[in-house]
Amino acid sequence: MARGKKANSKSESKPQPYAPSWIDRFNDWVAQRPGPPWLVYLGIGLLLLVVQAAALWMEGAYSIGTLPPLSLFFAAVMPFFLAQFHLLDDTADAALMTLRPILEVSEEEYGELCYRLTMLAARPTLLAGLAMLITSILLDIFWANPVDPDAMATSPISTALVYLVYKIVWWTFGALAYHAVHQLRWINRILTVHTRINLFQMGPLYAFSKLTALTAVGLAIPTYGYFVGGSGALLDPIVLVQFLLILALAIVVFVWPLLGIHRLLAREKERLLDEANLRLEAAIVELHRQMDNGKLEGMTDLNMAMANLEMERNALKRISAWPWEPETVRWLVTALVLPLGLWIIQFVLQRILGP
Repeated sequence: MARGKKANSKSESKPQPYAPSWIDRFNDWVAQRPGPPWLVYLGIGLLLLVVQAAALWMEGAYSIGTLPPLSLFFAAVMPFFLAQFHLLDDTADAALMTLRPILEVSEEEYGELCYRLTMLAARPTLLAGLAMLITSILLDIFWANPVDPDAMATSPISTALVYLVYKIVWWTFGALAYHAVHQLRWINRILTVHTRINLFQMGPLYAFSKLTALTAVGLAIPTYGYFVGGSGALLDPIVLVQFLLILALAIVVFVWPLLGIHRLLAREKERLLDEANLRLEAAIVELHRQMDNGKLEGMTDLNMAMANLEMERNALKRISAWPWEPETVRWLVTALVLPLGLWIIQFVLQRILGP
């Protein structure tokens, strides 16, 4: 469902649980512009790049046509964050629609779940951005940041401009972090409270694992760009620890919202296996009784029943209680590990071969 249509359907429904955040209003505005949304985000990135370049070139901090890597990073990460809001909300909306056949909710409840899953409350979003902004200021004061945005500016004007862009990025990242927490909590609730458990109807559940994987990768990508823009900051031990923590957090982001439904699926799988084992036990008892009584005329049917029960047990054992497809896990691991591996290989080759 297109975001613009989704927003319109929400506005025409009953009063919503809370007012939408600034990011939801902005992305709905983007969706209503002519042309694809990515053109708006690309335009924002180009505007940030031109403004930074103009300040740095006019002051002679850099020769015309050259810019520091961090300048490119700042110009790219802001529209990336905004586009990520858009992508995650549209993916969440599509995932919920895929899950609809096994959701035990009314149409009105479904509309509210859709709203809560894809829309942020205004005040918490503002507070989350403010908290991240304050955190970044405290880090500037108490921690010598190896990736220093001020280092690429040489005058008060360019320094103030770069610092402003830098802080806007932090503000937006705070909203994105709150978006992730909010959305992942609702994924967990929808799956564990409103979903009908059926081991033989796992397909709809996989849609949300794709959403959590996108969230995890979206968290890691700007981290890669930040350290690449820092010109070797990954070699700093503190930054390296932070980098590894971000990777660990990305894995948690992927798995945590799905743990609840995994436990329910595992419990259902255990219940079905117990039932199959009880029936198999009953069949074995009947087999022994007939053998002891010398009544062998029903053995063929009994053997077929036992064989079918054994096939049922094997089929149940093969069903994974994890609500994701193997391809999703492989894609996630590749997206998280491959860039780091390529960076390490490049670094080792540079050290071996020299400048």
